[in-house]
Amino acid sequence: MTATPRHRSVLGENSGSLSVFDILQPQPGDAVLDATLGLGGHAEGFLRATVPDGRLFGVDADERNLDVARKRLEPFGDRCTFIKGNFRDIASCGLPPLDVIFADLGVSSPHFDDPERGFTFRDDAPLDMRYDRSKGETASELIAKASEEDLKHVFRSYGELQDAGRLARAVYGTARHAGIARTADVRKVVETLFGYKADAMLPQVFQALRIWTNDELGALEQFLRDASGMLASGGRIGVISYHSLEDRMAKQAFRSLTTVTKDVLTGAPVGPATFELLTKKPVVPSQHEQSENPRSRSAKFRAMKRLSRS
Repeated sequence: MTATPRHRSVLGENSGSLSVFDILQPQPGDAVLDATLGLGGHAEGFLRATVPDGRLFGVDADERNLDVARKRLEPFGDRCTFIKGNFRDIASCGLPPLDVIFADLGVSSPHFDDPERGFTFRDDAPLDMRYDRSKGETASELIAKASEEDLKHVFRSYGELQDAGRLARAVYGTARHAGIARTADVRKVVETLFGYKADAMLPQVFQALRIWTNDELGALEQFLRDASGMLASGGRIGVISYHSLEDRMAKQAFRSLTTVTKDVLTGAPVGPATFELLTKKPVVPSQHEQSENPRSRSAKFRAMKRLSRS
């Protein structure tokens, strides 16, 4: 089957290490939710694994991603259902009990590769950063109305920057006097303030602005809260994260569901865990995959399985 265009799915088929399919074990007839469809790479693997009558529900906030995925997955016909939306809203999509739920939290390659989306500091472009450009405020618009304290929180919490206060002060001042409308404006502030350190800091600065613009951590929190309850008995859920903030949230959510409930006074077990971990430690890409696909280097995959519907 052909795919248009081809791209490398992290921990996908033929990745040279354990793949998401090895761990989530999609079976013929399974109902699968790919909550972050992207260009459809993982979805294609799930559809092949669930022949002849498995169903795949693909969710993505970006209409362009959905268009690419539709073309890629055309050979699978009506086994695919495409849903435009954010994965935080899966509980309202009217889905059946699911055998597999999967989310790859990485930014789709076209978002970085298309300068006009404003995701990269390497090109001068409007500072947009929205996954869904049909709604919401751009990064530039958010900066324009943010307080210095707001910006400090963004850079410290989402970019984990030690100099968040200094950067917030500089961005706030520039936004009020000259405006910050383009990626180059942000880069200039960082370079002026931090000199030779700027190149090492810019990825964290842009990560922070992107997470803020799309409320990525709020969306992930809601997704993790709802997804476990949408699994059928024996259902599996897996998440690929790319930075410590996401991985910590997935780790804590999975740990809480796979830990035996204990009496708060005696410490005695009062109820069994309803999930079990499928990954005692996060699965990471092989050295070969990391060399072939540098964007996979920070990826961590965690998964768990529902034991009962109780």
